[in-house]
Amino acid sequence: MNFDDIKSAWNNDNEGSNIIVPSSVDQLKTLQLPVEKLRKAMQMEFFVQLFSLILIAFMPKIFSLNQVMVIPFYAVYLVIIAISVQYYYKFRTFYKSLGTNTLSSKDNLYALYYEAKLNIEMYKAYTYTLLPFALIIGVMYTVGHKSGEITRLLAKAADHQGIALGLAASFVLLVLAITALTEEWISQVYGKYLKQIGQVLEQFKENA
Repeated sequence: MNFDDIKSAWNNDNEGSNIIVPSSVDQLKTLQLPVEKLRKAMQMEFFVQLFSLILIAFMPKIFSLNQVMVIPFYAVYLVIIAISVQYYYKFRTFYKSLGTNTLSSKDNLYALYYEAKLNIEMYKAYTYTLLPFALIIGVMYTVGHKSGEITRLLAKAADHQGIALGLAASFVLLVLAITALTEEWISQVYGKYLKQIGQVLEQFKENA
């Protein structure tokens, strides 16, 4: 859809009442570019996460998980899959809405902006929801690893307060690092494009 088509669509929206039309083709391109980049980022994100979920299925074999822990591991894995399917359905719905037709009306633009913010919060919730399951899998690996080295380390930690405190501090730092990395990833991959869209919408208001 070119600039004239979009301008015509916006001029016909609600019979021309309170309609915001870009003042130039450059301004429209300024908006379309971050939308396209947002779509590409989401597409990349989908394939990375899909690959990660498939890879997790092979963790018992890769990391020599004890056979006793294999069934509990896959029980947790199925819960992760169920949560992920629900998230990916909403993810795909939003991705499909990011076509060029999102630029066809003022209402669509604002809906796009706020839906993007909502999906970013949903992404955060999805990531943090999986953290406890990652912890459970970590415990399974610790208890059920065939070499028993980690179990012996935990046994030493029970007898030495310094080792126990070190392990606890390491766990807390790991959780904080995952949280910080998630926030930074979202900011770099999605936040900057959302900010650009918001800036263009502000320009539309000023030119109205």
